[in-house]
Amino acid sequence: MDHDTHGPSRFGRRSFLRALLAGGGAALLAACGQAATPAAPTAAPAEPAAPPTIEPVSGPVTLTWSNRYSTATTQEILPLMVGEFEKQYPNIKVDYENPGVGDAYVEGLLAKIAGGNPPDVATLYEPPAEFAARGSLLAIDDYMASAATAKADAFYPSVLKSTQWQGKTYGLPSSAGAGAIYTNTAMLTAAGVSADRDAFPKTWDDLKALSGQFVTAENGEVQQAGFVPFVGNSWLYPAWSAMNGGQIYDSAANAYRIDSDQNVEWIEYWVKWLDDQYGGNLEQLTIAGNWAGTYPDSAFHLGRAAMATEGSWASTDAEIPFDWEVMRFPVGPSGSKSFTAFWPNWWVIPQGAKQPEAAFQFIEFVATRGWEIWYQYIMDTPSWRGFPPSVLTTKLVTQTSPERAQNVNAFFANYLEDAVEMWTSPVETFAQDTLTAAIDEVLNKRKSAKDALAEAQATCQAKLDETLKG
Repeated sequence: MDHDTHGPSRFGRRSFLRALLAGGGAALLAACGQAATPAAPTAAPAEPAAPPTIEPVSGPVTLTWSNRYSTATTQEILPLMVGEFEKQYPNIKVDYENPGVGDAYVEGLLAKIAGGNPPDVATLYEPPAEFAARGSLLAIDDYMASAATAKADAFYPSVLKSTQWQGKTYGLPSSAGAGAIYTNTAMLTAAGVSADRDAFPKTWDDLKALSGQFVTAENGEVQQAGFVPFVGNSWLYPAWSAMNGGQIYDSAANAYRIDSDQNVEWIEYWVKWLDDQYGGNLEQLTIAGNWAGTYPDSAFHLGRAAMATEGSWASTDAEIPFDWEVMRFPVGPSGSKSFTAFWPNWWVIPQGAKQPEAAFQFIEFVATRGWEIWYQYIMDTPSWRGFPPSVLTTKLVTQTSPERAQNVNAFFANYLEDAVEMWTSPVETFAQDTLTAAIDEVLNKRKSAKDALAEAQATCQAKLDETLKG
């Protein structure tokens, strides 16, 4: 896993909004589009013209690719990926550059698009819908229709949906690290609980009961936890909503559903969990430990929590110092099935790119065969359904065994079939921040779930309507 691209502290979603609002960023986005973004169409679109055939590039072409990968591991991977692409496409050279991380990357990319000199390819951590709704990206559906491997049905449906806006596709996802519950095998076994995946709780009630078996406190301070679902990993919220039969954003209707009965019930369930097992005081609980995730400073990593949520990348990147297992999320009281959320890397062609055909060939390669190189180094679960199951992350094989690595690999790949639709709103970052703040208000007992979610619903829908009007 590239630390630039994952985890609760990963830059991108929230910083994108700040980039838009600071230093004239909103004006830059407006300048990128040729016209104001229309509202959702009320009639079916006309039949598209026959898709163009992607002809081999006949003359020498140099692609410019803008990315912000900066870790030592990615700097080792990128030349290998580019080298293999250039071997397969000898007439195309790739000039890859890292113009900076943080706000500088987004602002620089927007400025280049507005100025008519964008890179041919850009890697995004921000949802493509936030760019596409403002006319900043090239739709690639025609290219996909005649592609060798990157056809629409070649990707997990919900993951490809994260690149779409108003029925068109504006990029390819190369990875989709699925979320799961990581468990400490030794802690479960010592408590007389089966550590097998098939025996894991299937409902929130059963998971909460299991969590309670591990909670200990001293002088009112939590020393050990079972499972703390409401701390960290806000990117998993769409899955928690879906597991209780709810939805946060309805892309088909261009409407938020934040204050639905199912979502109110979900947050109220968390409040009761906080009250019943952790003393009811979120501030005191967070002082007692870092209950989020699986990384070295977390309670899970330190053996103080039996379970924690994280993405597939943690299987290698978190370097968990004990035997662990990964489990599917259980179902809420109003839900009917397990869902997972996912965290992608997106590859897009900016509007105004000089070499769109060659650019598509590059992003097609990266999102399919090229990801075989990346995956051997970093366990970012592929978005491509045709990814060879025999290709495993070397570090996981070394840390465990080939059989164990194959099992974990298959778990996350299969779980993506049940991925929730997410990352599809043109105001995704704004809405995620708003919802996170609302849930924090509820957990800190400053507002009821019903009131906080109603306010978040009104705020997010107003922002969405404003964006749709252009």
